Amino acid sequence: MGEQIGVLFDLDSTLIDSSAAVRGAWIQLSQEAGFNPRDLMGLHGIPAEGCLRILLPHHSDNQIHHWTARIEQLEIETVEGIHPIDGAVELLEILDSQDIPWSIVTSCTTPLATARLSASGLGQPRNIVTFSDVKNGKPHPEPFLLGATKLGLHPGQCWVIEDAHSGVTAGKAAGCTVAAVLTTHTRDELPHADHYLESLLDLVPLINRDSYV
Repeated sequence: MGEQIGVLFDLDSTLIDSSAAVRGAWIQLSQEAGFNPRDLMGLHGIPAEGCLRILLPHHSDNQIHHWTARIEQLEIETVEGIHPIDGAVELLEILDSQDIPWSIVTSCTTPLATARLSASGLGQPRNIVTFSDVKNGKPHPEPFLLGATKLGLHPGQCWVIEDAHSGVTAGKAAGCTVAAVLTTHTRDELPHADHYLESLLDLVPLINRDSYV
């Protein structure tokens, strides 16, 4: 029998599909703040403030904070069409049935994560880490380190499920086993992941191999 394990999920493009809502909100912000929406390419998975510091490099801290608050407002208001990724509901039910603890670890703030989870129909999880809970967002390991702590586990006992380069980097830096779900990137774009999932349900045989179940 193996040791107890836990699973730490990213939210957007991992458990829920919010791509249309996210795209609409950021296009609106690009018109207001004056940056090219094409410059958003490659920034998926990075907290909003970090994205804005890249997109608006000559803006003051006060201006960045203004636009960070504005994008959060736009994203909270733009939740139409958000739905679970295929296999997400089934996977969470399997983990619960096998008493494998799990948490969501997201770059969203708490209000935004709450809005998206409610819109998706997944509801509010027992354990969640948001950008509101940490000083350093992804790709820093702090979010996943806190996620492991919330589950009462060592990072080495945790699987991280991510779709973005910054999240995979954060999970590896935290000392977790990382499985990349290929919803937004290819294997070649995430070469540092330990495993790759064509479907979320591909995780089940992997974790059962290492689980105490």
